[in-house]
Amino acid sequence: MSLRVPPPQSLREALKVPDRYMFGPGPSNVPPRILEAGARPVIGHMHPEIFEIMSDIKSGIQYLFQTQNKMTFAVSGTGHSAMECAIFNTVEPGDSVLTAVNGIWGERAAEMAERIGGRVNAIVAPPGGIFTNEDIEKALSKHRPALFFLAHGESSTGVLHPLDGIGQLCHKYNCLFLVDSVASMGGSPLHMDQQGLLLNLFYRLLLFLTQVLLCHHVWR
Repeated sequence: MSLRVPPPQSLREALKVPDRYMFGPGPSNVPPRILEAGARPVIGHMHPEIFEIMSDIKSGIQYLFQTQNKMTFAVSGTGHSAMECAIFNTVEPGDSVLTAVNGIWGERAAEMAERIGGRVNAIVAPPGGIFTNEDIEKALSKHRPALFFLAHGESSTGVLHPLDGIGQLCHKYNCLFLVDSVASMGGSPLHMDQQGLLLNLFYRLLLFLTQVLLCHHVWR
């Protein structure tokens, strides 16, 4: 049987990717040494060297987030995968969920929680605005959520939200604190253990590796 669809001309040519400087929240330029590492030979996922590499990656993530949390791992997926992983594994149908909405990512988290049956409430600030700890505590006291979502770096509005004291408030109200640091990690200090963050999300486009940290309480 003959092929009726010829191969496209593009497959006959070498891939051409232009050099660009990218200064947005992501994707971002990848350092040459990282590109070189990605060009190393592929080995099997059950080879012992892979386990050593994954252990090294885990240690690097723990350093990046300043945490000694053993439940630190990389998931092969996009940033949305991380958000869904965190929300879908911590929220049960009927659970109260509180989202801080001052841009698109708070809205996105609320939509995900609603899709799995969460009872979603939101505190809303205008684009470019932030929430005081008093605003957050008032909402925590009123709604008693199982999960509170906040974007540390709200890329749609350019806001870097303060985190100090919020983790302690969530502990006070027995609430998991989910922080989206996609746009802020590496550019702003983040101290997961000291700031009382229970879950954290961070990703970069390279290889679509999503990094997720779960506290021991979440794991149980």
